[in-house]
Amino acid sequence: MSQKLYDSLLNSHRGLMNGSLRDVILPAILGKETDEMLYWIGKDVARQFPVGSLEDLQLITRQLGFGELSLQKKTTTSQQWKLSGPIVQERIKQNGEQTSFGLEIGFIAQEIEFQLMTVAEAELSERKKDCIFIEVKNDPQNKADSERTELITFLDLHNHQSANDKKQDN
Repeated sequence: MSQKLYDSLLNSHRGLMNGSLRDVILPAILGKETDEMLYWIGKDVARQFPVGSLEDLQLITRQLGFGELSLQKKTTTSQQWKLSGPIVQERIKQNGEQTSFGLEIGFIAQEIEFQLMTVAEAELSERKKDCIFIEVKNDPQNKADSERTELITFLDLHNHQSANDKKQDN
């Protein structure tokens, strides 16, 4: 690890451990397949944290440290999302075009699939210096795997306090 990378991760919003794991260790392990493998890992992460609304998707995306997610455009067959915030900006600044957002893209694709109950796939549609845009496409005629979607219990994100919130209440 170079001094510049170390300093950048140490002083980032992600911290040295999370930044190293996400942008150094995983790409070293996955190599050229990083984006594709992280996409499928993102779908698996979504299966562990399913949410039932677009508002909850925005909240859990922030809670997982992926960044700030905002819906830009929505039709019956596609959604355009913007992922931004200090974490995203730092990652792009640090790694430029090499920055993989496969994890976040796969996560969002799977969450939308759960919510719409139709097959959904996503891809990075645009990368800027401080944000990315994600295009999620779904096919209303192609229902998602009913065995998986029927058994989903969505998380209740609003009736729980974080440890920090509990400390502040006391």
